[in-house]
Amino acid sequence: MNFRRIMVFAAHPDDELVMAPAMARMASLGVEVVIALMTDGCEGYPDPSLRDTIVELRRQEAAAADEVMGTRRISFGYPDMGLVNDKATFLRVLEAIRAERPDAIFTQGNVDNHRDHLTTHDLSLEAAWQAGQPVSTALGEPWRTPQVWYYKNMGARPPDLVWDVTGFAHVRQLTLATQVSQHVLFGRDRQSFLDEAESIKAANAPASQSFWVTGKTALREFPEV
Repeated sequence: MNFRRIMVFAAHPDDELVMAPAMARMASLGVEVVIALMTDGCEGYPDPSLRDTIVELRRQEAAAADEVMGTRRISFGYPDMGLVNDKATFLRVLEAIRAERPDAIFTQGNVDNHRDHLTTHDLSLEAAWQAGQPVSTALGEPWRTPQVWYYKNMGARPPDLVWDVTGFAHVRQLTLATQVSQHVLFGRDRQSFLDEAESIKAANAPASQSFWVTGKTALREFPEV
């Protein structure tokens, strides 16, 4: 793998955390990992008393997760459950891709029911292609992203790449521990995630993460760009 920079698209704060071990490993290898967060998570309040503060809480929690993984993020700030694939939104995503010029894009699959997940899938794939075309050049020099991968929501389809994340598997639990506003939804508390992270780290068992491009072959490494 010779990535310099990647972009990871996520519909909501915490959607990307399934990829936390891989992002942390890439960051440790010197890859700049940029999370492109589409919505503000404003509907993710499990208690009505959090309604007025949930956006700021989730912003803080996302920042804490970035600290754990060594990542940074772009927040588009669209309302949770209100993400749409219209021209204005599409052009913002296209512009961000051109500005970041990633070697690879990772996005959500479409085996899902949530409207924001499906819209993120559509926006990221189309914008990744269109960003490389000689159009809308006021939004930046065209950039063709060499590789585009799915990191979740692929149903039962076998992965195309199984990537070693041994030594980083516990990072997902550490990031989930930061998402305190969502712990009711997870059915867990912060300490249980921290305890699990410590157990996984101590065991240091072989671990891997799955990624998808096509359904033809199971790769063992990201191809060179």
